[in-house]
Amino acid sequence: MTTATLEIPKTITATEMEKNPALWKEFELYEGVPIQMTYPKPEHGILLGRLFFFINKWILENGGSGEVTGGETGIRLNEKERYSFDLGWSLLPLKGDEILQTPLDLMVEIASDANSAEHLIHKCMRYLEYGAKEVWVLFPEEKLLQVYQPDKTAKIFQEGTYEPPYMNGFSLDLGKLFRK
Repeated sequence: MTTATLEIPKTITATEMEKNPALWKEFELYEGVPIQMTYPKPEHGILLGRLFFFINKWILENGGSGEVTGGETGIRLNEKERYSFDLGWSLLPLKGDEILQTPLDLMVEIASDANSAEHLIHKCMRYLEYGAKEVWVLFPEEKLLQVYQPDKTAKIFQEGTYEPPYMNGFSLDLGKLFRK
């Protein structure tokens, strides 16, 4: 019995990946280089679920606006950059039938073993270059939020609340998010 092995090309385009989505579903594309992602641990999903809940509650019950999406939604910035992100929020309605071509107003990544620091920072910078208003990176073990601004500076929050200036009335309680 022989076993076929997948030969991963050193470079590929987003269009080539999209021709065979089943083959490339576990890969992200960084400057044309395909990187296989691993499955995140339960802590990742728990934190994602809490944040999704807090933003949806603000939208549905507290006069918030926009739409939130998450759970490894795909985004294709160009032929050499294609990722999945953990959570995003958009002031405008989202189309449900196409992969995103531009970042949402807020893009969120959760640091985990599945992504290297180099790739995580790369994604954050690309999201900002392509129009995100902010990028949040959650660090579950350290229980902190790192917020990247459009000028590519970052602020770190470990306690209290964070109120994004573009999400009128939304306040993220870090104690509740990280269960401190």
